[in-house]
Amino acid sequence: MPEIPVSYDRDVGESAPSPTILLQRLREGDDSASGLLFDQLYPELHLIAQRIFRSQNTGHTLQPTVLVHEAYMKMIGTDAPSWESRAHFCNVAARAMRQILINHARDKSAAKRGGPDAHRVTLHDGDGSGDEAALDLLALDEALTQLEQVSDRQARIAELKLFGGLSAQEIGEALGISKRSVELDWKMAKAWLTRRLAP
Repeated sequence: MPEIPVSYDRDVGESAPSPTILLQRLREGDDSASGLLFDQLYPELHLIAQRIFRSQNTGHTLQPTVLVHEAYMKMIGTDAPSWESRAHFCNVAARAMRQILINHARDKSAAKRGGPDAHRVTLHDGDGSGDEAALDLLALDEALTQLEQVSDRQARIAELKLFGGLSAQEIGEALGISKRSVELDWKMAKAWLTRRLAP
């Protein structure tokens, strides 16, 4: 496994290989590709992390930069995919960040669920209204896992919306469905999660 690059501000230039090519070079043992890959992916990963942290409580002990580094290492593991599009990349990043946040929340949950130190997120539509109730992150993860049993597609849409910050159009591209289908499924998923997570 290559080390996390210390710097992410090098100018990779227009002639830098694509992330897919750099992933292939990493699989072939070229550890020098890791720095270039991180430089290319960092802005997108950081944007996803910022979207996630916007919906969480202000007392979160995990920082966006740490989340980016951990997600990067998880994403370039031995079974790293060849990303087909930005939407596919965000799909993989959202899953990686969800797993990291849940593991972090579990590690920090010595306090009772729902206590003052609980990790919380909101079910948001990305419209900035900010009037949604805060939810326990572990409870949300459990509810998403249950939703997968009811509708895997709705669970994936909710994950991409809540942990990836993707738009309906981007989610549609990632899952190969129409924007309208995403909007309808998100509406049902949000209602299901709201009922499941109600006090």
